[in-house]
Amino acid sequence: MSHSEQRSLDVIQTTCDELAQRLGINRKEPMWALFWPLVYSGVIDHVGKGYYALTESLILDYGTHFYYVNPKPENYLTDEVSAGIFLTENLINPHNYKVTKVNPTGILKHFPTIQDVVYGFRDESFIDNNDLEYYSNWEKGLAKRIDGMKRYFVIPDKYVVKSIPDKTYNPDAFAIAYSYSRVINQEWTGSYVRAKKLLVMPLFAMPFLLYRVLQLETMASRQMPICSDGKLWFNNVSKSTVKELNRILCNSINYE
Repeated sequence: MSHSEQRSLDVIQTTCDELAQRLGINRKEPMWALFWPLVYSGVIDHVGKGYYALTESLILDYGTHFYYVNPKPENYLTDEVSAGIFLTENLINPHNYKVTKVNPTGILKHFPTIQDVVYGFRDESFIDNNDLEYYSNWEKGLAKRIDGMKRYFVIPDKYVVKSIPDKTYNPDAFAIAYSYSRVINQEWTGSYVRAKKLLVMPLFAMPFLLYRVLQLETMASRQMPICSDGKLWFNNVSKSTVKELNRILCNSINYE
Protein backbone atom coordinates (compact mmCIF):
# COMPACT_ATOMS: atom_id res chain seq x y z
CA MET A 1 0.00 0.00 0.00
CA SER A 2 1.28 3.50 -0.88
CA HIS A 3 0.03 7.05 -0.29
CA SER A 4 -1.75 7.06 -3.64
CA GLU A 5 -3.04 3.49 -3.48
CA GLN A 6 -6.33 2.89 -1.70
CA ARG A 7 -7.63 -0.44 -0.45
CA SER A 8 -11.13 -1.39 0.64
CA LEU A 9 -11.73 -3.14 3.96
CA ASP A 10 -12.76 -6.29 2.09
CA VAL A 11 -9.45 -6.41 0.23
CA ILE A 12 -7.51 -5.61 3.40
CA GLN A 13 -9.30 -8.36 5.32
CA THR A 14 -8.53 -10.92 2.62
CA THR A 15 -4.88 -9.86 2.59
CA CYS A 16 -4.64 -10.06 6.39
CA ASP A 17 -6.25 -13.52 6.42
CA GLU A 18 -3.76 -14.78 3.82
CA LEU A 19 -0.81 -13.19 5.59
CA ALA A 20 -1.86 -14.62 8.95
CA GLN A 21 -2.06 -18.10 7.43
CA ARG A 22 1.44 -17.77 5.97
CA LEU A 23 2.88 -16.43 9.23
CA GLY A 24 1.08 -18.95 11.41
CA ILE A 25 -0.90 -16.30 13.29
CA ASN A 26 -3.70 -18.19 15.02
CA ARG A 27 -6.28 -15.48 15.58
CA LYS A 28 -9.98 -15.28 14.80
CA GLU A 29 -9.70 -11.77 13.33
CA PRO A 30 -6.15 -11.22 12.01
CA MET A 31 -6.98 -7.63 11.02
CA TRP A 32 -6.79 -6.65 14.69
CA ALA A 33 -3.21 -7.88 14.82
CA LEU A 34 -2.01 -6.78 11.39
CA PHE A 35 -4.06 -3.81 10.19
CA TRP A 36 -5.95 -1.90 12.86
CA PRO A 37 -2.84 -1.12 14.96
CA LEU A 38 -1.53 0.83 11.94
CA VAL A 39 -4.77 2.81 11.79
CA TYR A 40 -4.60 3.58 15.49
CA SER A 41 -0.98 4.75 15.30
CA GLY A 42 -1.75 7.02 12.34
CA VAL A 43 0.37 5.23 9.75
CA ILE A 44 -2.77 4.30 7.78
CA ASP A 45 -5.90 6.41 7.59
CA HIS A 46 -9.49 6.17 6.42
CA VAL A 47 -9.87 8.13 3.18
CA GLY A 48 -13.63 7.67 2.77
CA LYS A 49 -16.27 5.11 1.79
CA GLY A 50 -14.45 2.24 3.50
CA TYR A 51 -11.12 2.79 1.76
CA TYR A 52 -7.74 3.19 3.46
CA ALA A 53 -4.30 4.43 2.42
CA LEU A 54 -0.97 5.36 3.97
CA THR A 55 -1.08 8.77 5.60
CA GLU A 56 0.89 11.66 4.18
CA SER A 57 4.61 11.47 4.96
CA LEU A 58 5.44 13.92 7.73
CA ILE A 59 7.88 14.75 10.50
CA LEU A 60 6.74 15.45 14.06
CA ASP A 61 8.91 18.14 15.64
CA TYR A 62 9.31 17.95 19.41
CA GLY A 63 12.26 20.33 19.52
CA THR A 64 14.62 17.89 21.24
CA HIS A 65 13.78 14.96 18.96
CA PHE A 66 11.78 14.09 15.86
CA TYR A 67 9.51 11.34 14.56
CA TYR A 68 9.27 10.42 10.89
CA VAL A 69 5.88 8.94 10.00
CA ASN A 70 5.89 6.66 6.94
CA PRO A 71 9.16 7.84 5.36
CA LYS A 72 12.18 6.04 6.78
CA PRO A 73 15.02 8.54 7.32
CA GLU A 74 17.98 7.80 5.14
CA ASN A 75 21.64 7.40 6.00
CA TYR A 76 21.57 8.06 9.74
CA LEU A 77 20.69 6.39 13.01
CA THR A 78 16.98 5.93 13.75
CA ASP A 79 14.86 3.77 16.02
CA GLU A 80 11.65 2.28 14.60
CA VAL A 81 9.46 2.69 17.69
CA SER A 82 6.35 1.39 15.91
CA ALA A 83 5.67 0.12 12.40
CA GLY A 84 6.23 3.08 10.09
CA ILE A 85 7.25 5.50 12.87
CA PHE A 86 10.94 6.35 13.36
CA LEU A 87 12.58 8.31 16.18
CA THR A 88 15.71 10.40 15.58
CA GLU A 89 17.63 13.12 17.38
CA ASN A 90 18.27 15.10 14.20
CA LEU A 91 16.14 16.77 11.56
CA ILE A 92 17.32 15.96 8.05
CA ASN A 93 14.68 16.58 5.43
CA PRO A 94 16.07 16.34 1.87
CA HIS A 95 12.63 15.41 0.47
CA ASN A 96 10.89 18.40 2.08
CA TYR A 97 8.35 16.38 4.03
CA LYS A 98 5.84 18.40 6.00
CA VAL A 99 7.21 19.25 9.48
CA THR A 100 4.61 19.65 12.23
CA LYS A 101 5.08 20.94 15.77
CA VAL A 102 2.99 18.95 18.22
CA ASN A 103 0.30 20.37 20.52
CA PRO A 104 -1.98 17.54 21.77
CA THR A 105 -3.93 19.76 24.16
CA GLY A 106 -4.66 22.22 21.38
CA ILE A 107 -5.90 19.41 19.14
CA LEU A 108 -8.30 18.10 21.80
CA LYS A 109 -9.77 21.56 22.33
CA HIS A 110 -11.39 21.19 18.90
CA PHE A 111 -12.99 17.81 19.71
CA PRO A 112 -16.70 17.71 20.62
CA THR A 113 -17.88 15.61 23.56
CA ILE A 114 -18.79 12.01 22.81
CA GLN A 115 -22.32 12.85 23.91
CA ASP A 116 -22.55 15.54 21.23
CA VAL A 117 -21.23 13.11 18.61
CA VAL A 118 -23.72 10.38 19.52
CA TYR A 119 -26.66 12.77 19.65
CA GLY A 120 -25.61 14.00 16.22
CA PHE A 121 -26.21 10.55 14.71
CA ARG A 122 -29.37 10.07 12.69
CA ASP A 123 -32.62 9.65 14.62
CA GLU A 124 -34.52 6.39 14.23
CA SER A 125 -38.13 5.56 14.90
CA PHE A 126 -38.83 3.84 18.20
CA ILE A 127 -37.68 0.21 18.42
CA ASP A 128 -39.20 -2.34 20.77
CA ASN A 129 -36.66 -3.23 23.46
CA ASN A 130 -37.49 -6.91 22.91
CA ASP A 131 -35.97 -6.62 19.43
CA LEU A 132 -32.63 -5.40 20.79
CA GLU A 133 -29.60 -7.00 22.36
CA TYR A 134 -27.56 -4.55 24.43
CA TYR A 135 -23.79 -4.77 24.65
CA SER A 136 -22.20 -5.66 28.00
CA ASN A 137 -25.61 -6.60 29.48
CA TRP A 138 -26.56 -2.93 29.64
CA GLU A 139 -30.18 -1.80 29.71
CA LYS A 140 -29.42 1.36 27.74
CA GLY A 141 -26.74 2.54 25.38
CA LEU A 142 -25.23 0.62 22.48
CA ALA A 143 -27.38 -2.21 21.12
CA LYS A 144 -27.95 -4.25 17.98
CA ARG A 145 -31.04 -5.79 16.49
CA ILE A 146 -31.48 -9.44 17.38
CA ASP A 147 -32.30 -10.24 13.76
CA GLY A 148 -29.22 -8.52 12.29
CA MET A 149 -26.06 -6.51 12.83
CA LYS A 150 -27.56 -3.02 12.60
CA ARG A 151 -26.47 -1.03 15.66
CA TYR A 152 -28.27 1.65 17.62
CA PHE A 153 -27.76 3.88 20.61
CA VAL A 154 -30.88 3.66 22.75
CA ILE A 155 -32.12 5.24 25.99
CA PRO A 156 -35.61 3.69 26.27
CA ASP A 157 -37.05 5.88 29.04
CA LYS A 158 -36.07 9.04 27.14
CA TYR A 159 -37.18 7.70 23.75
CA VAL A 160 -33.71 8.23 22.34
CA VAL A 161 -32.91 6.01 19.35
CA LYS A 162 -29.88 6.82 17.23
CA SER A 163 -28.60 4.86 14.25
CA ILE A 164 -24.88 4.08 14.48
CA PRO A 165 -23.14 4.86 11.16
CA ASP A 166 -21.54 1.94 9.39
CA LYS A 167 -17.75 1.70 9.72
CA THR A 168 -17.55 2.21 5.96
CA TYR A 169 -18.49 5.83 6.52
CA ASN A 170 -17.39 6.44 10.11
CA PRO A 171 -14.92 3.85 11.43
CA ASP A 172 -14.87 5.48 14.88
CA ALA A 173 -18.67 5.57 15.36
CA PHE A 174 -18.96 2.23 17.18
CA ALA A 175 -16.13 3.09 19.60
CA ILE A 176 -17.59 6.52 20.33
CA ALA A 177 -21.06 5.08 20.99
CA TYR A 178 -19.56 2.35 23.18
CA SER A 179 -17.54 4.93 25.12
CA TYR A 180 -20.61 7.05 25.76
CA SER A 181 -22.51 3.92 26.79
CA ARG A 182 -19.85 3.38 29.46
CA VAL A 183 -20.50 6.91 30.70
CA ILE A 184 -24.29 6.64 31.00
CA ASN A 185 -23.96 3.21 32.63
CA GLN A 186 -21.40 4.59 35.08
CA GLU A 187 -18.65 2.22 33.98
CA TRP A 188 -14.93 2.94 34.08
CA THR A 189 -13.64 5.08 31.20
CA GLY A 190 -10.17 5.85 32.48
CA SER A 191 -7.98 6.84 35.43
CA TYR A 192 -5.33 9.53 35.78
CA VAL A 193 -2.58 9.31 38.40
CA ARG A 194 -1.56 12.94 38.89
CA ALA A 195 1.76 12.29 40.64
CA LYS A 196 2.98 10.00 37.87
CA LYS A 197 1.24 11.76 34.94
CA LEU A 198 -0.07 8.30 34.04
CA LEU A 199 -3.32 7.83 32.14
CA VAL A 200 -4.91 4.36 31.95
CA MET A 201 -7.87 3.64 29.68
CA PRO A 202 -9.81 0.60 28.42
CA LEU A 203 -8.33 -1.01 25.33
CA PHE A 204 -11.64 -2.19 23.90
CA ALA A 205 -13.57 0.42 21.91
CA MET A 206 -10.92 3.11 22.20
CA PRO A 207 -11.70 5.77 19.55
CA PHE A 208 -8.65 5.86 17.34
CA LEU A 209 -8.65 9.65 16.98
CA LEU A 210 -8.32 9.98 20.76
CA TYR A 211 -5.64 7.29 20.79
CA ARG A 212 -3.60 9.19 18.21
CA VAL A 213 -3.64 12.41 20.22
CA LEU A 214 -2.65 10.61 23.42
CA GLN A 215 0.10 8.84 21.50
CA LEU A 216 1.43 12.24 20.44
CA GLU A 217 1.51 13.22 24.11
CA THR A 218 3.55 10.18 25.18
CA MET A 219 5.94 10.61 22.26
CA ALA A 220 7.11 13.88 23.80
CA SER A 221 9.01 11.77 26.35
CA ARG A 222 10.28 9.36 23.68
CA GLN A 223 7.71 6.73 24.69
CA MET A 224 4.82 4.96 23.01
CA PRO A 225 1.52 3.78 24.52
CA ILE A 226 1.66 0.42 26.27
CA CYS A 227 -1.04 -2.23 25.86
CA SER A 228 -1.35 -4.65 28.77
CA ASP A 229 -4.13 -6.61 30.52
CA GLY A 230 -6.87 -5.15 28.34
CA LYS A 231 -5.79 -1.59 29.14
CA LEU A 232 -3.85 1.20 27.46
CA TRP A 233 -1.17 2.97 29.47
CA PHE A 234 -0.13 6.47 28.43
CA ASN A 235 2.88 7.94 30.22
CA ASN A 236 3.80 11.60 30.73
CA VAL A 237 0.31 12.94 29.99
CA SER A 238 -0.12 16.54 31.12
CA LYS A 239 -2.95 17.74 33.35
CA SER A 240 -4.12 20.12 30.63
CA THR A 241 -4.45 17.28 28.13
CA VAL A 242 -6.38 15.13 30.62
CA LYS A 243 -8.63 18.09 31.39
CA GLU A 244 -9.64 18.29 27.71
CA LEU A 245 -9.94 14.51 27.45
CA ASN A 246 -12.19 14.47 30.51
CA ARG A 247 -14.42 17.10 28.91
CA ILE A 248 -14.69 14.96 25.77
CA LEU A 249 -15.57 11.91 27.88
CA CYS A 250 -18.27 13.83 29.76
CA ASN A 251 -16.25 14.24 32.98
CA SER A 252 -16.03 10.50 33.58
CA ILE A 253 -12.28 10.04 34.18
CA ASN A 254 -11.20 9.08 37.71
CA TYR A 255 -8.45 11.23 39.26
CA GLU A 256 -6.08 9.59 41.72
